[in-house]
Amino acid sequence: MTQAARVYRSTESRRQEIVDAAIHTLATHGYAATSFARIMETAGLSSTRMISYHFADKAALMQAIVESVIREAAAVMVPAMEAESTMRGKLAAYIHTNLMFLLEHREAARAVIEIISNAPRQDNDIREDTSVVLLSLLLAQGQEAGDFRAFDTAVVARSIRATIDAFAVHMPERNDTARAAIDEIVALYDRATRPEGLIS
Repeated sequence: MTQAARVYRSTESRRQEIVDAAIHTLATHGYAATSFARIMETAGLSSTRMISYHFADKAALMQAIVESVIREAAAVMVPAMEAESTMRGKLAAYIHTNLMFLLEHREAARAVIEIISNAPRQDNDIREDTSVVLLSLLLAQGQEAGDFRAFDTAVVARSIRATIDAFAVHMPERNDTARAAIDEIVALYDRATRPEGLIS
């Protein structure tokens, strides 16, 4: 390994260490109480300058956290969806793996909720969530394939995303109860989207 490669790996490792510490701090103390000083204590760093070297400000760090969690979730969700041959299967895999990721990464889920709920938003909040756009596209493709009935794909996509977001906030403490809830949510949207007259 070259010196440049070692430096890059060390830099990326430190950035991830800070992100992980910030996630724990957010989940434990909330957005308002999450400062560079508190993250420094959580990560066991000697100075907040070690954080500001990698992240210009709190907003930049919060953005990095969201991007990191999205990458981790996508690494689980995409292969599961690609393994399905039908759009109904892909939708079920999308919902199931997304909810399971939240269940298995409770701290990360709480951290992202804190960020979304508290971080200042720009452009007067006029934006379309990329996840809703992509999910709407999946639903439209399923309609074209005959896997889904006719419905407004944007409305259903927003409903699915709202259900997933609500689960992140209100998921049961017991894992077995949470898994049962996940199965029910998957079944609910399968029934809601399947073609008229289709039993299973």
